[in-house]
Amino acid sequence: MRFWELFRRESPQPQQQRSLTLSPRINDVIIQLRVQSEKLKRAYQRLVARDRELFEACVTAEQELDRDRATIYANEIAQLRRMSRTILRSQISLEKVILRLETIKDFGDVMNVLAPATRIIKQIQTDLSGIVPEVAHNLEVIDEMLESLMVEAGNFTGAMTSVTVADREARKILEEAAEIAAQRMSKQFPELPEIGSETTENYRSQTSNTP
Repeated sequence: MRFWELFRRESPQPQQQRSLTLSPRINDVIIQLRVQSEKLKRAYQRLVARDRELFEACVTAEQELDRDRATIYANEIAQLRRMSRTILRSQISLEKVILRLETIKDFGDVMNVLAPATRIIKQIQTDLSGIVPEVAHNLEVIDEMLESLMVEAGNFTGAMTSVTVADREARKILEEAAEIAAQRMSKQFPELPEIGSETTENYRSQTSNTP
């Protein structure tokens, strides 16, 4: 063996080089998604707090037999809860995307993870555009980052993910997120009183028992 061969470093294989190239960029995406997820979490918490205020006001108006005011509050609560459901579902979906991105071990995993992820983010972006526009815009930028990664991964490997498979996987994740969101909301949001009912005191007790 020649003397210089003793100090020769083994060069990484092309597949390893590509993985090393993509890894920091995937980490960047994960960091950006965490930031957006945290923003959605804070937005949801604000809505929960606002819901409790409106709920209390609705119950008070009902006890005072001010049905018109109680109806106004009830309608506002219903709208707020629709927004809350969308935000919570979106936040849970982002957490699922983050978990999947963190599972990428090698280059072969990239396409299988990124294809559904881009579809999920596009859907979340659409859902949030009229509710949390700042997050929706940031997700558009993140989606562009993912699309770039997908193109690069496809060029390196020649692999393509079936559109049907990607859509099915994305739909499954979104449905799971919606189910989890519904379960959480059922525990955090008290049932609205019927306007004109005589059981408002029972509804008031729900707010004090809600975590």
